[in-house]
Amino acid sequence: MSKMQKIIEYGFKHTRKEYMDDKDAAIKYLEERSIEDDEAYRIPKRIYHTKVESKYLFDCQMIVFNEVETTEHTVIYLHGGAYVNEIVPPHIVFCDKIAKKTNATVFAPIYPLAPNHTYEETYRIVENLYKFALEIDKPITIIGDSAGGGLSAAFCEYLASNGFEQPEHLILISPWVDVSMSGDYDDYMECDPALGVEVREFGKIWAGDLDIKDYRISPLFGDVSQLPKTTLFVGTHEIIYPDIIKFYDKLKSSDIDVKLFVGEGMTHVYPIYPLVPESREAFNQIVEIILG
Repeated sequence: MSKMQKIIEYGFKHTRKEYMDDKDAAIKYLEERSIEDDEAYRIPKRIYHTKVESKYLFDCQMIVFNEVETTEHTVIYLHGGAYVNEIVPPHIVFCDKIAKKTNATVFAPIYPLAPNHTYEETYRIVENLYKFALEIDKPITIIGDSAGGGLSAAFCEYLASNGFEQPEHLILISPWVDVSMSGDYDDYMECDPALGVEVREFGKIWAGDLDIKDYRISPLFGDVSQLPKTTLFVGTHEIIYPDIIKFYDKLKSSDIDVKLFVGEGMTHVYPIYPLVPESREAFNQIVEIILG
């Protein structure tokens, strides 16, 4: 583990949210979020590698990177945040770098969040965005991290069940594939500085009227037999590590073209961290996958 990664892990430990481990705190946080007004996301001021714009498409604010005619790929990026927290600057920086390195147009929807919204609205937005991407007629990659990774996998299962063609690539960074958190996490709870099992309270609200183990919420329990070429990234210091391994094994047994990259000693969504050597390596791997 690099020195910078140790600093990241130290930071996670000292900013860990109480709601990760305490159900009452999770419910209180949801109550606080429920009275907050939805506000437009403001793109952080910094120097970017591509043109970064905020647009309103398909009843949703969309951050669009590198939307020029000469791009060769289309990327849909679904951000993490346990379905209650907004996109953060590292996501924006990551998308900008992906757009630059792969000559892609990247669409990052600022999708509606729990507790005031459920999966249904987001599925409509992402489906319309995907149909739009198909019309662009360039190779499509869907990338998601954490909750956005689970959403990305579930959405591709949804595409299969509704007769849509799959994207060229599906790239999942620490995907939350079992929102019910029904696995055995005893061996990972102590080493994960970021996540805890009570985050499932957020997932219950996000699920709306659905069972939390419905594939549209928890893709671990869905039909993966028609998923596209898939790549998984996970760190061994993640409470959801065993769930992601189960998901990988399920894809392998279904003869899906799938690769797994395990970051030894790495924490949640490590490929998007800035200034971390292991993250740079993962980023380069993602670029290679998109470029084929």
